[in-house]
Amino acid sequence: MEYQPFLPAQLDVMFPYVCFVYGAVMTFVLNLPQLVRLADEKLPAPLVAQWKGHTGLAAICMFVGAFWILQNLWLA
Repeated sequence: MEYQPFLPAQLDVMFPYVCFVYGAVMTFVLNLPQLVRLADEKLPAPLVAQWKGHTGLAAICMFVGAFWILQNLWLA
């Protein structure tokens, strides 16, 4: 079987899902008090600060990914 890289058209279909899943997972994890408490206890402070700094990015990725997926479904 020969290796075939992804074509730009295939990546255009997959990227909105990657964006949405990243945003959804990060938003879910950053808003669960149990996981935030566990991170505060177990992880170094700079890593926790960097992790919590992704809150805005996660929300933006989730909404942009969701609208992008809906747009692709609507235009298909």
